[in-house]
Amino acid sequence: MSSNGPADPPSPKGPKKTGIGLQVKLPCATLDEVRARHPELSSRLFLLRTANPRPVATAIRLTATLSDGKHCFRANAVVEKVIQPGESAERGGPGMSLWLARMDDPGRELVAWMGGQPPPLLKPVAADASGGATPVAPGSTKPPVRALPTAPASDPAAERPATAAPGSSAGKPAAAARSPDPPATPVSKNTPAASKQTIIEEDFEVTLEDLEPVPAAPIPAAPAAPIFAAPAAPVPAASAAEVPSRASATSRPVESKRPAPPPLPRPTLAPGAAPSQPPGQPGGESDELPQARTGTPTGPVIGIDLGTTNSCAAVVKDGKPFVIPSREGYNTIPSVVALSDKGKLMVGHPAKSQLLINPRNTVYGAKRLIGRQFKSPAVTDLLGRFSYEVVAGPRGEAAVSMGGQIFSLQKISSLVLAEVKDLAERWLGTGISRAVITVPAYYNDNQRQAVRAAGALAGLDVERIVNEPTAAAIAFAQGRTLEQRVMVYDLGGGTFDTSVLELHGNVYEVISTGGDTFLGGVDFDKALVQDLLARFKQNHGIAFEGERFEADRVALQRINDAAERAKIALSERLTAQVSVPFVAMVADKGYNLEANVSRSELEKLTADLIERTVRVCDEVLTNCGLKPADIGEVLLVGGQSRMPLVRARLREFFGKEPSKAVHPDEAVALGAAVLAHSMQSGDIGGMVLVDVLPMSIGVGLPGGRFKKVIERNTSLPHKKAYSIWTSQDDQKILEIPIFQGEAERAQQNEYLGTLIVPDLPPGTKGNVVFDIIFSVSPESILTVTAEERGTRRTVSATFSTQDTAETVKRRMAGKQGAEPERLDAPDPRGGKSGWMSRLFGRRVS
Repeated sequence: MSSNGPADPPSPKGPKKTGIGLQVKLPCATLDEVRARHPELSSRLFLLRTANPRPVATAIRLTATLSDGKHCFRANAVVEKVIQPGESAERGGPGMSLWLARMDDPGRELVAWMGGQPPPLLKPVAADASGGATPVAPGSTKPPVRALPTAPASDPAAERPATAAPGSSAGKPAAAARSPDPPATPVSKNTPAASKQTIIEEDFEVTLEDLEPVPAAPIPAAPAAPIFAAPAAPVPAASAAEVPSRASATSRPVESKRPAPPPLPRPTLAPGAAPSQPPGQPGGESDELPQARTGTPTGPVIGIDLGTTNSCAAVVKDGKPFVIPSREGYNTIPSVVALSDKGKLMVGHPAKSQLLINPRNTVYGAKRLIGRQFKSPAVTDLLGRFSYEVVAGPRGEAAVSMGGQIFSLQKISSLVLAEVKDLAERWLGTGISRAVITVPAYYNDNQRQAVRAAGALAGLDVERIVNEPTAAAIAFAQGRTLEQRVMVYDLGGGTFDTSVLELHGNVYEVISTGGDTFLGGVDFDKALVQDLLARFKQNHGIAFEGERFEADRVALQRINDAAERAKIALSERLTAQVSVPFVAMVADKGYNLEANVSRSELEKLTADLIERTVRVCDEVLTNCGLKPADIGEVLLVGGQSRMPLVRARLREFFGKEPSKAVHPDEAVALGAAVLAHSMQSGDIGGMVLVDVLPMSIGVGLPGGRFKKVIERNTSLPHKKAYSIWTSQDDQKILEIPIFQGEAERAQQNEYLGTLIVPDLPPGTKGNVVFDIIFSVSPESILTVTAEERGTRRTVSATFSTQDTAETVKRRMAGKQGAEPERLDAPDPRGGKSGWMSRLFGRRVS
């Protein structure tokens, strides 16, 4: 039964019209399969096969669950098109296309993950524990729940799930979900028929004025192939019935695109239960169907610096970039999200105030974790460093727990971005829908995709992702005609980046970049905190343990706060006093932390951290064949770059005084705003930005070796292809693990996923050849295509990050002495059949 709320109150604005509430049980066990079957969700459409389609403009309250009964999404929708029987030869049955006007959080996260723009948030409604419909209120005139008629048993469509493509079973993505009018694929005679599913409907009332015109939101003619889905089994060509008729057929295959990061986590639910409203979620938002944004977006494009410690936005007004102030009058807001004891979500300065009283439910430093797997070494090293709880999300990604609920890092970042967006709208007096967002230069592909998804969840069309050092260089050169080589030294709160750029008038060319996403101001704070705790133990003989009790965690956060204030003060003074009362209580006696810290002591504690940044600078210069003397200007960006020892060490290394031409806290946002303005104006001869790939991308080889396909510092955009052929007769699948990083061992690099090419056409070994194309956009975002040579047909290719590190390791188990080789190198024994078997150390069939 559908998860419907109480009847909407009568509206004086206009007459009522009866809509229907539908609950659909999808023949999909995972969100990967939902994405594979319904690529139209990225366009806010949902194709529903039913023998009883509703008329166009009928209001629908849709509840979709997975095959195991778990909640998938809820939406307010309206029938956008009725699919008549026999309308298309491949369609095979009637149905209707629904325009999704509003969705709940899980639905919005799913759309963002698929690369689409999420619809507005749906007002949450109550649901029983089983996910059934809320009982009809006493006195309601609503009719009882009734089953939607299904087609007769003789109709082949009646034997299919309500939303399943014909011939596909519950866990096998349909071919039509990947591309329109796909070539016929042989169907196994043993393919079981999908079980019959029932759609349940319930009437509810809506106001006619709430039904806005349905915009023409066509399904992309080239839907992205499911990247993180499990390998698909062969399905009949008739499954193209899922694709609406307006999706133009194309004889040329389309590229399989890298998806957005995993969908955001949500609270654990009983099978079939509707999700509860997250604490602090606005509850007064109505369920009316809004007017969707159509046509060319208007209004300014803002630049946003999404920082580890602070974030800010800037915009170009009257030809000059300005930083947009916060409500409190600051030019930046803390990148902090908190959940109060009363269940209210807070962002920015109010959230930061919770650090000292509610550290367990206050999230900071999310930028270090976003886009990473929970079991990755990077996240494992950070566990225990935060006062809040870092947990595994439903897809294995790093997430956080607040108030007993799980929030993804994309969701946390989207709340910060939404606050920045709201500040910009208030300051400019107009709506904001587009932005250029900056990320650390050393972010990998998964992290960049995660930031894009966060922007979409915040209601922003992310026009471009740009590296922070590059944005700072743009701010430095804005309005000046420079012929100069500069190096940007960006030491922020949580990350360190450095890039070498050559400035030629309006051309900004990055020639080398590097960094460390786990080195920043918080590490300087940690070094001082450890010293203060050592002094506390020496003075009082008490070992402080900040994680034993809630009171200890509060005290530890107070010490962190005091250490940060002392560190900042020591950039201006030679000594600073640290005083934290009642750090510990023993036998009803309180113990205070009192210490006097000098600048020289702080420099001694953090000298090794600064040396790490200098080593990165030296490596970046070496990679592009330059020496420190070849750099014209050294630009200091990031709050931690204010430390006197940083300036002194860079002066020593480069032989010149670092430049103070840019504001350390504002330069990145200002540069992003300048780039955004240039993109919006579209002036001929405007800004030209040439960036480079921050980290190499490649594949795993036998024995765990890593073969680089595209080297770091390659100018972007860039495309490179390798050839792979089958190694067995009638081989059914190709699998290639893809990594990003510089380590020689694949397992030490960031695992991006496994390229899976299922449903290979029959043939003898070596006769089926594929070109695997690695394509990197100007934003360093990866797209991979697997294209069959000769026919130029794109075979469905997916990334599957469901693999664990152990699974990938087993697949890569080969001879330990195996040397790196070109992917299209022939077998040393004279054949073409050995590459795949040597890669995975097993027979692929």
